[in-house]
Amino acid sequence: MIKRILFLLVFVCVFIPKSWGYTDKPVLVNVNIGRQSDTMGFNIAHELVEFFYNMIQDKKTVLWDSPKKSFQVSPESLAAIENSSGTKFREAKDLFLHEYWSSTRRKTVFTIVGITFINEGKKGKVTYGYIDLSDCWKYVEAFRINCNVNGPAELSLPNALYSRNYNFNVVQFGKRAFSTHPEDAIKVRDKAFYSNKFIEGLYIIPKTKDITYVIEPDMNDAKEIGHVFFTNIQDYLNNNKEVLFNIGGDKYFDYKTFRSELAVTRIEINEVWTKKESYVDYTVKNIVIYVNNKKLDPISLEVLLGWDMLYNFKTAEDVLKEKKFKFTLIKLNNTFVPEEDSPKFLKSLEKYSWTQVSRYVKFY
Repeated sequence: MIKRILFLLVFVCVFIPKSWGYTDKPVLVNVNIGRQSDTMGFNIAHELVEFFYNMIQDKKTVLWDSPKKSFQVSPESLAAIENSSGTKFREAKDLFLHEYWSSTRRKTVFTIVGITFINEGKKGKVTYGYIDLSDCWKYVEAFRINCNVNGPAELSLPNALYSRNYNFNVVQFGKRAFSTHPEDAIKVRDKAFYSNKFIEGLYIIPKTKDITYVIEPDMNDAKEIGHVFFTNIQDYLNNNKEVLFNIGGDKYFDYKTFRSELAVTRIEINEVWTKKESYVDYTVKNIVIYVNNKKLDPISLEVLLGWDMLYNFKTAEDVLKEKKFKFTLIKLNNTFVPEEDSPKFLKSLEKYSWTQVSRYVKFY
């Protein structure tokens, strides 16, 4: 009995773990530009193509012939490849991420080390070359991608890559390809990433939006908070012309001769909205005041608070957080919002999933 127990223990310790996992397995992952969903908030394939094309042209990174890095492909050589194949790098449809995966029964770790860019020409596949991410990581790390209305307020390129919030397929796993059994590639991918394992280094995209709106005061009601907000700021700037000139008024008015009264004609607020469990938190990024229909420089909330004003006994921060004034949404992330669509966008943020904003606006 003891021998049997010892045998089972040895079997479990030696043989079973091997079936559970692997370490530093080279994996080739395909990301197709046409298979990315709008609801993901960004098209990672499009972003990578645009970013690296500009990097290559500016000579801020090296385009290699292949992952073996036998020789460099200069911008002139890349142009020659485009001309001879009748294709364009910026129209590449397929990217291949070169990765290393380690996985156990409970955890998966993945590292993306490089990218190969491929297109389809009249005579077949065209390989433009390979980018080693270590050659240009400081630029990759600093780049912010363009998110549509379904995405977050801000997203760096590395965070987008490591969010896995995009459609991808495994093309090669170690030395194993899946041309004859593509269903096995799906099993490998899903076992590593979609089987309730902890994904180490996975970036969780926050529920945030970059919002710009215009306050719509009721000019027929002197006590309405939007009206009070406009009027108090207008009075302050008229009584403190040096402040006006310091925030951009000097571009339009001569501080030596200007004596006329100003009218605040528009106020734009740029905020980051963060969706919490049961409420939305608002963080002011900047405030743009228009006087006599002329745009002044953006100011921070701290600057506005420094003017030491109250609006119906409330601070500017209180007024902007409570939002008891009427307002029109004019921009959501990188998308400009038509005035007539503002109510739909605001309703979607109030009632619907923040990754499905475009769907709500289109169908409701």
